[in-house]
Amino acid sequence: MPKKYFWHMYNLKRCKGSFKGLIGECLFKLTDRSVIVTRFFNKQKYLQIFNGYIHPEQLAFIEKYWFSIDAIRVDLKSKKACLYEVKTRNKRESFKPHWKTTMTQATSDIYTKALFLGFEVKIATVWLFDNWNYAVEFEDFERAEYHIDKPKPYDRQGAL
Repeated sequence: MPKKYFWHMYNLKRCKGSFKGLIGECLFKLTDRSVIVTRFFNKQKYLQIFNGYIHPEQLAFIEKYWFSIDAIRVDLKSKKACLYEVKTRNKRESFKPHWKTTMTQATSDIYTKALFLGFEVKIATVWLFDNWNYAVEFEDFERAEYHIDKPKPYDRQGAL
C-alpha cells in the first residue's frame, strides 16, 4: 500500500512578521514590470542604470537607503523617480477603515527626506482577499494618514 502524505494548509493572512510583507512586495512587483523591489535586485547594477536619469543627490539617497526603500520605479523618459512603501494588509468584510497604516519613525523620516529631494513617494497597500485575489491601492505619502509604530530591530539608529 502506498504511503500517503498530508499537507497542512496555512493561512497567509494569519502570518506575522516580515514573511507576509515579503509576499506582498512580490505581489506588488507583479503589477508593474518597471518596479524594482530593492531586496531582490542588485543595487550597484541599478545605480549605474539610474545614473544620468536622476539628480546626483537622488542617486546618493537611493544608494544610502536602498534596503530601507521597498520599491523604486524610475521613468527613464521623464527622468522622474517614485519610491514605494509597500504594506500588506488583510481585506475582509468586517474591516474597520479607521485603522491606519503603520510605519516606524525612521521610515517616515526617510520618505519625508525623499520628498524634499524631489522624489514622488507612494504608499502601496496590497490588500489580501479570502479568495486568493489581491488588490493594490496607492496613496500619496504626504497626504496619507499613518501611525508611527515602535522601532524595529533592523531600523538603523540615527539613519538620517
